[in-house]
Amino acid sequence: MAIVSTRHTGSRRLDPVTFEVMHGQLQGIVEEMGELVMRCGHTVFVKETQDFVVALLTPDGEVAACSKRVGIWIAIGLGFDSVLAQGEPYRPGDVWFTNDPERSGGLVTHTPDTFSWRPIFHDGELVCFAAAFLHCTDVGGMAPGSVTPSASDQYQEGVIMPPTRLVRDGQVRDEILDIYLRNSRIPAKNRGDILAMLGTLDRAESRVRQLLDRVGAQTLRAAMNDVLDFAEDEARGIVSAMPDGDYTFWDYLEGDLIPGGRPVRIRLTMRIDGDGMVLDFTGTDPQVAAAYNIATYGRDGHYLLVLGVVNYLRTKKPDIAYNSGMIRNVEVRVPRGTVINPRPGAAFGARQATFFRVADIVLGALALADPDAVPAVGCGQGSIMLASAPDLETGTRVMSIAQPLVGGSGARHGVDGTEGVDFTTGFYRNIPAEVLETEIPVLVERYGLRPDSGGAGATRGGVGLRYSLRFTTPQTYVTARGLERFTFQPWGRAGGLPAATGSCRVEHDGTMTDVGKIDVLEVGAGDVIHFETAGGGGIGDPRRRDPRLVLRDVTDGLVSVEAARDVYGVVTADWRLDEAATAALRDEHRVDAGSPPPFAFGRHREQFERRWTDDWQLAVNAAVEPVPHVVRGYVRDRLMDDRDALPADSDDWSRPRIDDWLGTRVSRLLDTMRSYSQVPR
Repeated sequence: MAIVSTRHTGSRRLDPVTFEVMHGQLQGIVEEMGELVMRCGHTVFVKETQDFVVALLTPDGEVAACSKRVGIWIAIGLGFDSVLAQGEPYRPGDVWFTNDPERSGGLVTHTPDTFSWRPIFHDGELVCFAAAFLHCTDVGGMAPGSVTPSASDQYQEGVIMPPTRLVRDGQVRDEILDIYLRNSRIPAKNRGDILAMLGTLDRAESRVRQLLDRVGAQTLRAAMNDVLDFAEDEARGIVSAMPDGDYTFWDYLEGDLIPGGRPVRIRLTMRIDGDGMVLDFTGTDPQVAAAYNIATYGRDGHYLLVLGVVNYLRTKKPDIAYNSGMIRNVEVRVPRGTVINPRPGAAFGARQATFFRVADIVLGALALADPDAVPAVGCGQGSIMLASAPDLETGTRVMSIAQPLVGGSGARHGVDGTEGVDFTTGFYRNIPAEVLETEIPVLVERYGLRPDSGGAGATRGGVGLRYSLRFTTPQTYVTARGLERFTFQPWGRAGGLPAATGSCRVEHDGTMTDVGKIDVLEVGAGDVIHFETAGGGGIGDPRRRDPRLVLRDVTDGLVSVEAARDVYGVVTADWRLDEAATAALRDEHRVDAGSPPPFAFGRHREQFERRWTDDWQLAVNAAVEPVPHVVRGYVRDRLMDDRDALPADSDDWSRPRIDDWLGTRVSRLLDTMRSYSQVPR
C-alpha cells in the first residue's frame, strides 16, 4: 500500500484506492459502534432518541470518523485534545470518563453528557483513540433529569466527575462507577447505558486491531490524517466560493426563566476571507444566573457553535467527508463572561436552547452571504420533556424522557419546509408512544401536526406539533428544558412571513391554564399537558404561492380555509379551488412594494428593538463589562430597568450620550454596593 506525502499540501498520503478503502473501513467501524450503543442502551433517550456520539480520534484528539447513521449530529469539533493529556501515560485496557464541563475544557457542555475514551495500541505504540459520549438521563441534582432551567450554578445540576480512569487493565473500577451511580435517581438504567458505552469502545478496539493486523499502523495513521485533510479541502472549497465580507446577525433567547426575565441576545459577525471563516460573537450578552450558558472556552470550531456551519457545508456537498477537518478553517471569537463562554461555576443544563439559537444565528449570517442557498429559520426549539412519576406497583419512582418537542423547519427556495421536524434539531428521534407508555404511567392522547403554524410564503414553512400527555398517577414531576419561541417568532425570508409561536397549557378537571415555559411542574392524576410547537418561517410572498399547492395544504389539514383566503389569497370550497374567486381576490390585494426586506422577524421582536436598538444593547454590555462577573447580571438588570423608564424620545440618543448616561449609573450602583459592604458587622 503506497504511502505518499506526510504533509498536508492538498495531496494525500495514500494512493486513491487505498484512501477510499480505508475511509470506508473507518466509517464502518464507527457505524458499528453506534449500532451497538443504540441496541444495548437501557434508557429511551439512548435506545430511541439516540442522544449519543461515537468516534475514532487521532492521538492528538481530532475526530477522524464519527457515525452518520445513528446518534446525534454534533460530533464535529469535539475538543478531546483538552482531556487526553489528563490520562497520560496511557496503558492498554484503560478507559477514562468525565462529565465535568470545566475540567474538560468545554468538551462536556452539561453534566448529563458523559464522555469516555479508550487508547488503542499496536506493537506498543498508541495509534488512535475510540471515544463516545451519551446523555445519562439522571445524574442527580435539584430536579429529576438533572436539568432545570432555573438552576443558578452547576452544583445544582448533579454529580461532577473530573477526568477519571474508569477501566484499568480491562476491568471496570466499581468503586468509581458506584460513586457516579449513587448520585442518580435511576442507577440501574444508568449502569446499563454506561456499560453499553464501554462495550462499544471494546468493540471499536477489536475492529481497529483487525484493521491494523491487515494494513499496519503507518497506513492507519496516514488514512486518518488523509480523511481529515480531505474534509478540510472540501470545506475550504465551499467557503472560498462565498463572497468575502462581514455579515452581522443576531437573535434572542426569550429569558422567561432567567432572573430579570429579559431576552438574551446572541450577536454574530461572520467574516469570510478567502477560504477561511471567523465567527465573532463580540457583543453577545453576559452569562446568566440560569442554566442557559454554554461552556465553550472560546475554542475554535467548538461543536455547539459550528452546528449551523456544518449543516450548511453538508447541504452544499452532501457527501462531504464527515470529520473535524470540516471546521479546521473556522475560527471562533467569544468574549469571556458571555452566555456562550461563561466564567467558572455557571449553570449549563438547558444549554441546548442556546446552541440551537446559535445555529439559527449562523444560518442568518449565511443567508446574508449566500441568500439563494439558505432556508428560512425553523422552530429553533429542541426541548426535552421528562417525567418522574410514582410506580404504584413497586412503591418507587420511575423516570423517563417523554419526548423531544421540536417543530417545523424553515421553507427552502422552491421547496416547502418539513413538517414537525427542524433541520437543526432533526437528530432528536421520536419516542414511540407505545414505548413511552411502558416506561412511565402516562397516556399519549395526541401527537400530530399543528395547522397554520408554518410561516406563509411562496414556499411554506413546515408546521409544528401538537402533543398532549395525560398523567395517571399523582405527584408526577415534569421538566421541559429548552422550550423557546413562545414570543419571538421564527423568522421568514424575502417576503415570507414568520411562523407561529409555541405554547404550553395544563388541563385540570376540565379547566385549561396557560403555564408558559416549564421549569419543574407538579401534575396530578388525570391532568393533561398540551404542547404546541412553533413552525418554520416562509420564503417569498404568500400570494405568489401556486393556488394548487395551497389547496393541497388545505386538504391535508396543514392550512385552514380561512388562512388560505386571508393570507394566501386562495379561495376554496368543498375541497376544490375556486379559480375565479382566487384571481379576483389576489388582484384586489395586489401590492407591488419593490424588493421585500431580507427577513421578517415578527411584531414582538420589532417592538422590542424599536426601544432596544443595536447601539443600546451594545452600550449596556460595554458598560457592565468591567463589573465583577458575580454581580454583572444584577447591574445589567438595573441599567435596563432605568432605560425602560426613560421617555420615548431617548430612543434617538447618540452613542456617546448613551455611554455617558450608562457610565454614570454604573458608578452609582457600584458605589452603593461598596457602601453596603463597609457596614460594620
